[in-house]
Order: sequence, then C-alpha cells, then structure tokens
Amino acid sequence: MSPSTTALTPGGRVRLARENLCLAMAVYAASHQGLITATFVPNSAELFLTNGQTFAAGVPLDVSDHRSLLRTAGNQVRGAFSLLAVHTQRELDATLGPLTHAVRPPAESPEANLWGARSIFFVINHSLNDDPMAPSWRVPPAFRHPIAVPALNITLDASNLNGEEIRWGHFGGLPGYLDLALFVSYCLDGIDVATAAQAASGNYGAMGHLAQRYSSEIPSRSPVRNSGGYGSGSGRLRRPAPHARTDDADAPAGWVAPDGLPEPRISVASQASDLGAVDDFITNACSTGTRAMTLAGDLYTAYSRWCLDHGYLAHSQRKFGLELRARGYQRKRRGKGRHWWMGLECRS
Repeated sequence: MSPSTTALTPGGRVRLARENLCLAMAVYAASHQGLITATFVPNSAELFLTNGQTFAAGVPLDVSDHRSLLRTAGNQVRGAFSLLAVHTQRELDATLGPLTHAVRPPAESPEANLWGARSIFFVINHSLNDDPMAPSWRVPPAFRHPIAVPALNITLDASNLNGEEIRWGHFGGLPGYLDLALFVSYCLDGIDVATAAQAASGNYGAMGHLAQRYSSEIPSRSPVRNSGGYGSGSGRLRRPAPHARTDDADAPAGWVAPDGLPEPRISVASQASDLGAVDDFITNACSTGTRAMTLAGDLYTAYSRWCLDHGYLAHSQRKFGLELRARGYQRKRRGKGRHWWMGLECRS
C-alpha cells in the first residue's frame, strides 16, 4: 500500500472508493455513447513514461467487439458499486462501532440522517454477502420499513424488498448512492451532520456528463505507442442512415446508440443468457398476429435498442433471424426487394 493511501482519513478512503465508482460510470457512459470503442482496449501495449523509460504491459481483457466492451463496462460498475458499499461499511464500523449496538436518535434530530445512511449501507452490505455480482435484497426483520435520509431526499422503502433483485431506483439511483457515500465520508471525518448533508447533496445530471468530464482529462496523445489517443480509431459508432440497407441477413451485428443512456444493471442476472432475450423482446416490445409485419432491418434495430436499454447482450442479425425462424416466424421478400418479418410488429 502506498504512503498516500495509508495517510488517508476514514472518510478519504470512502471518497477514494466513490471516485472509483464515478470512473466506472464514466467509462460505462462513454462506451454506450460510442466515445470509447473496443479499439481503445489493446491486448498488450508498450507504454512510455515522461522520463523516457518504456515497458511492456499486458491488458488481459477479453474485449473483442463493442458488445464485449459494454459487458465489461457494466461489470466494472457492478464491482465498483459493491466495493464502495463494503468499504463504507467497514469504515463506519471501525470508526463509529457496529450499527446494531448504537442507540437510534430521534427522528427529528439531524443525527437521524446519519442513522438512515448507515442503515441503508448496512442493508446493502447484508444483501451482498451471498452474491456480490448478482445481489438480491436480504433485509433483516428489524430493517423492513422505510429508511429515510431527509437531508438528501433519499428513502429506501425496505418494507417489502426482501428477496427482490437490487436496483438503483430503490435507493435514489446512481446520484443518490454517490450522495450517500459522500455524506457518510464527511461524517466519518468529523464534519457535523448538517454541514455534511449540505456539502454532499449534488446534482450529477446524466451520466453522459460524467463521461465528458473524465474523458476531457485524457491527454490528446495517448501513452500507448502507435495510437492516436482519445478520439482516434474507429471513432463514434453512428446510427445507420435513414435509407441505408440494413436488411441483409449476413450483415454484421451493429450497435445502435439509445436516445437516452441506460442505467447500468447492478446484477449480472439482469443480463441475457445465450438465448439473447428474444422471447422477452417479442413479449414486451412486439405485437403478433397474421396482419403484423416489420421490415427486417427495422426489427433488428428495435431489438438491439431494446437489449441495450434493458441490460441484455443482443444477438448478431443472423443469429437473431435464426432464433425468429425457430419460433415459427417467416422472413419474406416483398415490394422493392426488401425483406420483412411476417407475424411481428414493433409496438413503438
């Protein structure tokens, strides 16, 4: 451990873990917006330092295409989420003692905000014990009630969460989680609760802003030799032109950016299995019937966007077509030689 790490205060260590989550969020946002592509993640590289020294560095990440980059970025967010929760709980116990041994302050007391924040982290940590990468709520009976942090406008209603998959919206979303961690870190450093709450309540906006903030700090020239640095390579992945032909069954899998950045899943259980969530897509996003029909390219675009919005990994266009045929749907060529899927129609 470096001297700078050992010199950190308990709150400083929490803020360090929080910054790790911010960075993971920024990478997640940048990869979904096409600011980072798989070409930015080499399997090996020769790095050089400002003093002129060079050394070889291995990058053992299996990032072969954009879908694998999105999957890896999502895993980084999940890992950072768990790390922040575990690290914050450890610092709270070491500094303030176990929550279960503390006396609960009156609801109208400013200290009730710290109690609420500690309770939320306690329940999250308790839920992470079984499976940190696919966590479900494991709420002790004593905590099965609304847990509020009024100063941050955050409430975790744990009344009926036991057994459900953990989701960001349960405790204020990503910004709320960051606020909670920052608030607790200030309290750990001895700042009074009212001041800590005011300092920690921030407006982080869309995660895309975080991506721009962090990526703007990347130097124009990469430390990796033979690389143009930020903004080079294949560049931003773009939507196909309105009249571009996308109905070729042999077309390579494409990535279509959503209109809004999807929130990362906390649990890998939210992601698709090898089946690619075709059945879920048909059930939740399509209408079926003898009169239903959709252009093949439009249906695959809708499927790709739906997968991205719901945390799934989309099949290639060829594999998607094979899955539809296996379910009894037919692909036919109609007017002007374009291909249509019969029996399926996107609802929006």
